[in-house]
Amino acid sequence: MKIETQARDDHQMKVTAEFETSALDNYKRQAARKIAQKGKIPGFRPGKAPYDVIVRLYGEPAIEEEAVEIMVEDVYPQILTEAKIEPSGPGSLQDISKKDPLKFTFVVPLEPTVDLAGYRELRKKYALKSVTNKQVDDFVERLKKSYATAEPVERPAKDGDLVYLKVDATLLNPAEDDKPELLKDSPLQVVIGEKDPEQNDFPYAGFGDNLVKLAANDEKTFIYTYPVDSKYEKLRSKEVEFHVTVQSVKVMHLPELDDAFAQTLGEFENVEKLRDSIKLQLENREKEEYEQMYYDELLEKLIAQAKIKYPPHMLEHEMEHVVESVKEDLTKQRMELDIYLKTIKKENAAWLEEEIKPIAIKRLERSLVLDELAKVEKIQVKNEELQTEFTSMISEMQRTADFKKFEKQLKNERVANAFAMQAATRLLNRQVLERLKDIATGKAEEIVAAPESEKTETITRTASKKKPETKVEVTSETIAAPVKAKKSSKNSFEEKAH
Repeated sequence: MKIETQARDDHQMKVTAEFETSALDNYKRQAARKIAQKGKIPGFRPGKAPYDVIVRLYGEPAIEEEAVEIMVEDVYPQILTEAKIEPSGPGSLQDISKKDPLKFTFVVPLEPTVDLAGYRELRKKYALKSVTNKQVDDFVERLKKSYATAEPVERPAKDGDLVYLKVDATLLNPAEDDKPELLKDSPLQVVIGEKDPEQNDFPYAGFGDNLVKLAANDEKTFIYTYPVDSKYEKLRSKEVEFHVTVQSVKVMHLPELDDAFAQTLGEFENVEKLRDSIKLQLENREKEEYEQMYYDELLEKLIAQAKIKYPPHMLEHEMEHVVESVKEDLTKQRMELDIYLKTIKKENAAWLEEEIKPIAIKRLERSLVLDELAKVEKIQVKNEELQTEFTSMISEMQRTADFKKFEKQLKNERVANAFAMQAATRLLNRQVLERLKDIATGKAEEIVAAPESEKTETITRTASKKKPETKVEVTSETIAAPVKAKKSSKNSFEEKAH
């Protein structure tokens, strides 16, 4: 056997293997027996007919085609071994030349490679801001409003009042594919002067200010220009005309902030304990949001300077995962993918290329970089840490509606192992990101490695990935080739505005 290899630009290897033409003859006998076992040959038991009888009934081309399949399956692993190739997935048989010598040409996807390119010099300041007393005060105020009582008043609205109204919203100067009507006679209630700290004010921040001095049955029309960074993509830099009709005005009576009120909200002895709990909750949320942004930006820097190579099939698989995630989300909204594509006016191919592919590339490259970082930094996870993570994930699941169903599934060994691997991956991901933060802030230089004698279990992010099978995809075309529900106003508005 003679082997020639040629690296391709798409991180695959072209491999040509030469054999003596007579090598195929040895497989023709096997092919004939296989064909005879599948079919019925009069006068012979399955698989017992003589070779010449099988050739006469099925023809030499059919036997040769079957022989090629058998030979390929047999010699492909040997070819990979001799060529010293570690595939990342099944190879494909691209070409067959049955001349002397017999040649098989394969394309083999290679294992991905990642060069982190001086990642130890990566720097980014970690600056998590402290939660202020004002943030706690604002939270307490919103909490009081959620427990407030509303009393109708016969006067114009003022700051702090709860106003019920009907809203029409019309897009001015719409583009050709825009629908001018965003809202029609839609009910809405607004507390004048209230600002959402999450910036989710609907239909925009400060909308309630237009309702000051309006009484029941009053109407008003006003225009708002959405900013260039509005979360409503289709409304960015566009003017929307709003017409409101006030139905009623109510004054808000807020409860007193005292120990009795605190005790009604949970196991809080007094207002101080309530504020402590609120502060801790805000700190956890601030940290989670800040670290999400911090790690995203840090990984973007790392990925930008890294040299990442992977074969096409890995991106294709990642795109399939992204599409499945989209389908799951759409199913929750009781919508099919084809209907969704019609609503966004995109063909499937264009949607895959323009929207799904960029997401898949980002996910794949992030995963590969984290894999490599875990490897070069020798990240290790202790058994007790893994057990704690597993228990934590079970506790999280207990708070979901589907826990009983999940609990039954956990009795299945395969499901339990998959869940354990998910826990290991989540824990390791967190530790890899922590190490990356230590590197970026310069703290890594101060970390002293743990003693080697300390018993640990090393878990790599790729542990759940099976070693690629040395298989080749053989198609009949290759072998035959001689040489080659009712929506709220907010939901309706957001659907049209995004």
